[in-house]
Amino acid sequence: MDEQYTLLDKFKAFSLRHRTIVVLIFTALILIALGIGISYSFFKHKPIGNEFDEIQLLINKIEKHDANIINTLEVEEVSRTTRGIDVSGWQGVINWEKVKESGVEFAMIRVGTRKLISGEIVEDSYFEQNIKGANAADVPVGVYFYSTARNELEVLEEATFVLNKIKDYKITYPVAYDLEAFGEHRLEKVSDERINYNALIFLNYFKSHGYYGMLYGNKTALTKHWDLNRFENHKIWLAHYADETDYSSRYDMWQYTDAGEINGIYGYLDLNVANFAYQEVNKTIEEKTPEIEPGPEINHPVEEQPVEENFEELESPPDEDKSNYGNRF
Repeated sequence: MDEQYTLLDKFKAFSLRHRTIVVLIFTALILIALGIGISYSFFKHKPIGNEFDEIQLLINKIEKHDANIINTLEVEEVSRTTRGIDVSGWQGVINWEKVKESGVEFAMIRVGTRKLISGEIVEDSYFEQNIKGANAADVPVGVYFYSTARNELEVLEEATFVLNKIKDYKITYPVAYDLEAFGEHRLEKVSDERINYNALIFLNYFKSHGYYGMLYGNKTALTKHWDLNRFENHKIWLAHYADETDYSSRYDMWQYTDAGEINGIYGYLDLNVANFAYQEVNKTIEEKTPEIEPGPEINHPVEEQPVEENFEELESPPDEDKSNYGNRF
């Protein structure tokens, strides 16, 4: 009886006799398949020309809209230790006259946030009341914005939002960029490289409009996520709740507790110490003995970086344990 061979048997026999050819054919097929998949993914997610143009038009529109907004308040930096607070809608109604009388030397006020789920930008519920009250009580003011920006356009949307909210008020302390939700929700696939780049865009934007910039982060974030070499021309705001911090890199302001108490504010709040102060040109800062608890000292003075006229050069845009934080959003 003749032995019958199936097609599979014949293929196996051919493969054994021509092993090298079969391997080359399969390798070529795999490479072709990978190439098709990569090309599909690239063109599927890559903005087409019209989308690039639309994004650039929006960026140009923002910059044109804000071109004439300049902080004309002339201030000079003074090297000395100052003690202050940061506040948001969580503190409710604040009696700023009592805050001033208690010896608070500056206040960082939240302007708003971009929501972590929806991405909507919202003004802090007490921003306007706080900024007006602090200015009226002559408490030196800086501001901060809680960001969840994913790209250049979004961070510029946040910057123009903040700029247009603060333009009519006296701002002497820095404008701070506060991003905390690394890898969470809408930031899940956003790289640290992209986040660092966004922060520089935000801070440089305010520098170009006459404001000082500052980067906020807790000890973990400043160590693991932020490349502080890129922020040499901006101040660093450290959040680390402790009597003494073991954070060894540069910082200029230290948020050392979220359980502070100040006359004029109901409940607990964040307390800060800074190694700098600002005073208006030709106006002397009035030295007061603070009634608030002194708190810790910043024990490593930082050599002031020179301020340049132009943006620091940015590299090309990238492709694309919240421990020690206070209640910030």
